Amino acid sequence: MENENVREALKFLLEYNDHNLNPDLKVGEPGGPQRKATVEDVQELNSEYLASIADLLGMSELYLGEPMPERREN
Repeated sequence: MENENVREALKFLLEYNDHNLNPDLKVGEPGGPQRKATVEDVQELNSEYLASIADLLGMSELYLGEPMPERREN
């Protein structure tokens, strides 16, 4: 999942996960058969988008399991 910017990725996630906007989420290939999304489907898509956001912010260690750089206190 490759996003152009954090704003668009977050906007998509907020809309996708809004039950009022998407009360019956479906998954499947465009133009192909669709089925009702499972919790696992939603979690997978959310994870892909969150990883993309982490990449855009230079924080891929959050999902790669690498040690995070130490924060410096001001």
